Amino acid sequence: MGLRHIGVVGALVTAVALWPAAASAAPGSGSVDAPALPAGEGIAPPVECASGSRPVVVLPGADGTVTETDAQWSTMVAALRDTGYCALVFQGGVVDGKRWAGAIPDEAAQVAEFVATVRASTGAETVDLVAHSAGTVVSNYYLKKLGGADTVGHAVFLAPEGRDCDGVGFLGEFGISDPPVTPVEVLRTAPFLPPLLGHLSPDLAVAMQLVPGSPVYEEIFGTGPVAQPGVAYSILATEEDELATPAPTCSFLDEPGVTNTLFEQAYPGSPAVDHSSLRSSPDAAEWVVEQLGRP
Repeated sequence: MGLRHIGVVGALVTAVALWPAAASAAPGSGSVDAPALPAGEGIAPPVECASGSRPVVVLPGADGTVTETDAQWSTMVAALRDTGYCALVFQGGVVDGKRWAGAIPDEAAQVAEFVATVRASTGAETVDLVAHSAGTVVSNYYLKKLGGADTVGHAVFLAPEGRDCDGVGFLGEFGISDPPVTPVEVLRTAPFLPPLLGHLSPDLAVAMQLVPGSPVYEEIFGTGPVAQPGVAYSILATEEDELATPAPTCSFLDEPGVTNTLFEQAYPGSPAVDHSSLRSSPDAAEWVVEQLGRP
């Protein structure tokens, strides 16, 4: 999901240097319907919280498969549980073992259903969210479009993908550097491309949900603030993020109620992290616990 797959699109589109000519000869943006996406499966853990413990719903990113989740998140989950939180890892939109590989509105509805289950089981009025990368996009849809702000106290985001991403960082994976135009610029300028690319593969169809101008993108980032009243937002980004580019601009959100933190400034001298390894860093886990402790 998100910029990880937009990078694939960017490689395909930017590699074809004649995109301006293609755009001038292209059909109208409404000539091809976007492909329908499945909801995918929600994988929910049992809700076994000790009396009085505060529930924290952890939403991993799309990096890796469901079989890798425990290892990827062991440091973070252990830090949360050692502090007394009831950490519950939820994986949504699972298709062929990949997280967040379905339609974002449906995935957000899965999160909403799980949060409702947690609240009913624990009696907690609200839960906290800890989300990484693609999980933050689904979180934002839930908070902004599905009324989730009434059920969430803190939303703590690691390397989120926001409204100012360009997709350039992904092109390096395909041997492309210093492209003359960014992938997002290409897709915005040639609106016929997103639906066409979406029909090429499920991965590309998932990515096209976050192209500026798409219905999902506009619902989250296009109109009005992203941050919702009553929710405390905390964002941790890294200047070494090779996927959410430009870093940290792609991740930070300059809105009231949002705390933006750069990992390298908060933890100078710590081992380097990138987009994926940020969620496994003991320092990042310490930061998350500190943010959840804020009033």
